[in-house]
Amino acid sequence: MREILYVQAGNLANYIGTHFWNTQESYFAYSDDEETLLNHDVSFRDGETLKGEPTYCPRLLSFDHKANFGTLSRTNTLYENEDIDGSQLWQGNIAEYGRVPIEPHAYQAHLQTDGEPTSLAADFTNDIRYWSDFNRVFYVPRTVQMLPNVPDWQKTEGNWAFGQESFQRYNEETELMESSVRLFIEECNSFQGLQLMSDTSTFGSFSISFLMAFNDELSRAPCLSFPLLGDAVPRNVNLENTVQIRKVVNDAVYLRELDSLSSLTIPILNPNTWSKGGWDVNLKIGGDRYYTSSVLSAHIESSTLPLRLKNNMEDISSFSGHLNLHGSHRFSQLAGVFPVAAGATPQDFWKQSYNFSVSQNSLMAATIYTRRDVTRGLPASTLQAYNSWSFQEALKEPYVLSTHTQAYPLPSSFPDVFCDEEILTNYMRTPHADRSSVLPSATLFSSLSTSSSTAEMFSEYATYLQACVDRRKTGILPGLVETSDDIKELVNDLWTIHDGYSGSVSDVS
Repeated sequence: MREILYVQAGNLANYIGTHFWNTQESYFAYSDDEETLLNHDVSFRDGETLKGEPTYCPRLLSFDHKANFGTLSRTNTLYENEDIDGSQLWQGNIAEYGRVPIEPHAYQAHLQTDGEPTSLAADFTNDIRYWSDFNRVFYVPRTVQMLPNVPDWQKTEGNWAFGQESFQRYNEETELMESSVRLFIEECNSFQGLQLMSDTSTFGSFSISFLMAFNDELSRAPCLSFPLLGDAVPRNVNLENTVQIRKVVNDAVYLRELDSLSSLTIPILNPNTWSKGGWDVNLKIGGDRYYTSSVLSAHIESSTLPLRLKNNMEDISSFSGHLNLHGSHRFSQLAGVFPVAAGATPQDFWKQSYNFSVSQNSLMAATIYTRRDVTRGLPASTLQAYNSWSFQEALKEPYVLSTHTQAYPLPSSFPDVFCDEEILTNYMRTPHADRSSVLPSATLFSSLSTSSSTAEMFSEYATYLQACVDRRKTGILPGLVETSDDIKELVNDLWTIHDGYSGSVSDVS
């Protein structure tokens, strides 16, 4: 079955992941006449409720602090809590104390009653409070991994020791690895690996601790990682700002650790650091997490689509191996165009493609070693423009591989981020009973590549940390990077990774 276990850790990771799973749900076929694009067994697992009813739910571990789950709980209409009610055994008076329950979001309330919203998506999604507000899928109880809330006065961003301690304590209290994780793995027929997405500033050390425990106790299967970097960019952080310094060093340590723990790592820049330009000419996303996460999810879901396609036998190992043909390139970059405008030219693929992994300045004169492209729903003329652009990039097989498939589906939970109103708005205005069973969709181009510009990213981290050494900054990450020697070791490790990308590769044609 080539099953994947998905791990989401952190608030932004779960925003992106919720869009991801809503998209997976939209691929399901509910009649014999419909054909499915994906092999759903890769990402979903068969099971049954306590009543023996069959279920089909994501093979997912979702970590976040309890306050960020909103109305989502471990139990739902599929997995109701069937424990004996203690009030039936006690005949005396009962006094109940608890927090005021959170009111369900209007979108969730509508899904539970009428099935689908009948008006504009914006009417339901302009006041999203939690990532669970727009969730469309059911989860098994062990998917929901609620960590204790952090007091407002406690600053944990970039605190490596806090994340490590949180994992160790949580793992001991819940027997995480021996219960939830092991059960997921034992259900698989041919487990191919992990797909990990995590917020580095809040769940970086937690995720590294998880990976180390997973490798030690369960499996050393391949891991595909999407670290969501913090909002502190090395070139912009003042050396007197302790909090920002800690965030930068935390990101650098996380990337260094993934170099040995992950088969392929695709860093994602924080949406607060995205630059403006021609790439967002067809979008209206602003800075709201619900909107920016939808764009990231569209590219992450599409770029990894070959792992889930019905007639494709690729797995994480071969997928990562292609992008690391030269053996020392375990970091890649995510880029793309969403949506691809009708009548796009080869130049539009240059101008409107945005790189979500590295600074745009580092892309100048970069050498691309390998690339994996996925196009969604491009008409023949636009596909010809893509081919012309790709030919100009001077990469040929096996260094570049392309997958062309159907347009990217847009479930009702997807925000209206498009300048072209016909993409989503007209569909949502159509009365529910009159709608076609086919969801609206958008054209898209996503690409994963291995490039020399990755060297610039590690150069920025190493240079910044060297400045910390020169300024005698110590005690940055308690328990890990405390002394000057610790920082020097980290600097050397970052330059070592940098050197794997800075030279030319002679056999690239």
